[in-house]
Amino acid sequence: MATPLIIDTDPGVDDAFAIALAARSPEVDLRALTTVFGNVGLELTTANALRLLAHLKRTDVPVVKGSPGPGGAADVHGEDGLGGQAHTLPENPESVKSEDVVQFFADHLTPDTVVAAIGPLTNIAKALDAGIMFPRLVVMGGGLGIGNMTLRAEFNFWADAEAARTVIRKGNPIVVPLNLTQRCIADTAFLANVDPVLSNLTGTYREYLAANPDQNHSDRPEGILVHDAVAVAEAIVPGTLQLRTHGLDIDDEGALVEGKHQVEVAEDCDWPALRAFMEQRLSV
Repeated sequence: MATPLIIDTDPGVDDAFAIALAARSPEVDLRALTTVFGNVGLELTTANALRLLAHLKRTDVPVVKGSPGPGGAADVHGEDGLGGQAHTLPENPESVKSEDVVQFFADHLTPDTVVAAIGPLTNIAKALDAGIMFPRLVVMGGGLGIGNMTLRAEFNFWADAEAARTVIRKGNPIVVPLNLTQRCIADTAFLANVDPVLSNLTGTYREYLAANPDQNHSDRPEGILVHDAVAVAEAIVPGTLQLRTHGLDIDDEGALVEGKHQVEVAEDCDWPALRAFMEQRLSV
């Protein structure tokens, strides 16, 4: 029986690949997208979530609008969050659900639900503060000694450091950090073999990475970093990533630091096998 999955997301190009991966994986039953500010503002992340579901022919999946805040990655993902190509995706006839996002989690989490949080953690922290516990929570974010917003802070954790601290301390998450995801590059051959509508979203992101080789490791092939899809792959097939427990906390800038909270961290994966899995699921 398929595992219920909710994705908390700020689409975002790599979010788009992650959502498509879930929507096309029979191991999970995609129950909802909850949106949060992040790569762009909340209105755009919510609109992008709706359009992506329409493209994926999954208008049955509800979209619940979550927490607002400033968009902070338009230079990476484009002013619309999808490389200036959001308009190429179809309109979604379904409307955003009116539920409060915390109440939505309270009403819809079951003992077997997995939540993949692939944006800033504001929605998740609000739910935890309200006493809601997540049966299995996979988080894309953070870095062990590295960052992409500061020397040590990764974007999702940096965007709401207090929320990231709450999740590390209360949420019992599986953290999928930059140390792993920066090694998972969907190169041009990969992008040529998957859904061309998704590949068409990647132009601004590829241009950004080409202009900032430290974000794409200059010795690596040209392509995009599929941070969020790596985390969602672990949500779809537990054991995809190799985990080790670390004692961690979050400092005021959103950086992972040593601490007393025991957190499972994804340290490695069989990237060729994971790449093949993604390529097969994302092809049309």
